[in-house]
Amino acid sequence: MRRLLNDKRGEAMFLALLFLMFVAVLFLQGTYQISTAVARRSQLARLCDEVAVNVSVAGLDRQERAQGRHVIDQYLARAIATQTFVRAGIEAVDFTIELINGEVVVRATVDGIVSTGVATPRKLQN
Repeated sequence: MRRLLNDKRGEAMFLALLFLMFVAVLFLQGTYQISTAVARRSQLARLCDEVAVNVSVAGLDRQERAQGRHVIDQYLARAIATQTFVRAGIEAVDFTIELINGEVVVRATVDGIVSTGVATPRKLQN
């Protein structure tokens, strides 16, 4: 250590700059990981909202809806959701579609990132 403090050839400066470059690369990598996760989460939230709206419009059981009740046609709702996620390029997704308090709620998980979309079905006008 004393040799580095009494350095005349610049070895200490070289080691300090090398250390700072290493810290800078670690910082840039962390920033990249965070920004990528935020972008994925916002895309997943947008897709969940899109699925919730599409299911609330076209994924409800038509016979039950004609009687004024909201019941999700699970087969049609899963087809809508799968098609939306595949179109967006997301194939490994785990999602659930539920009707909670009269609202269609879509929860999706991709690579540990969780998002939720909610939409309220419109009432049929006679």
